Amino acid sequence: MDPPHRPARNEAPLIALLYDVNRARYAYRAGRGKPVNPTNRSEQVDRAALLAKAMEAYADAAATAGIPLPYRYRDELRLYQAMTRDPHNPLPTPKASQN
Repeated sequence: MDPPHRPARNEAPLIALLYDVNRARYAYRAGRGKPVNPTNRSEQVDRAALLAKAMEAYADAAATAGIPLPYRYRDELRLYQAMTRDPHNPLPTPKASQN
């Protein structure tokens, strides 16, 4: 019995987005080895924000394509999102309910 036929999907955008994630992840990890000072701290937060943005873009594209994300990826995304939040307001603002 043949497996069910799945429609072909264009994976080129996903591959490009994953490349962006890996590039941002590399930049973040490279920044971790630098001496800590206020400038580097700010730059590292910026790198974490870029990584979170790249991961969000990939996650959105994967969801649109029907590809599930591993738990580890989702957890890592939440970690970088949390690292970029305002330390004086650690909780995300609730979304307004749509009635």
